[in-house]
Amino acid sequence: MSHEVAHAELEIDAKEADEMHEAMDYAQHRATWDGFTNMVKWAMIELAFLVLALFCFIEAGQPLVGAALIIIGLLAIPANMLFGKRA
Repeated sequence: MSHEVAHAELEIDAKEADEMHEAMDYAQHRATWDGFTNMVKWAMIELAFLVLALFCFIEAGQPLVGAALIIIGLLAIPANMLFGKRA
């Protein structure tokens, strides 16, 4: 792609950004996106606790540690909802 074409596309994108449609609620869109990414982050954390707990149950022979990891993982999500930062 030539430099002129890339520059022209940037100018078009800048014009489109300046002319955002007034009917769209960008703040709500951003809040929804932030909520979704936060949910994915906590799902990954929960999965990490679950994998470690299963390792403790199956391979390490430490069922109490495995149970503790499952409980910690399950309590982390509501704790984030209660004490996490608000948007």
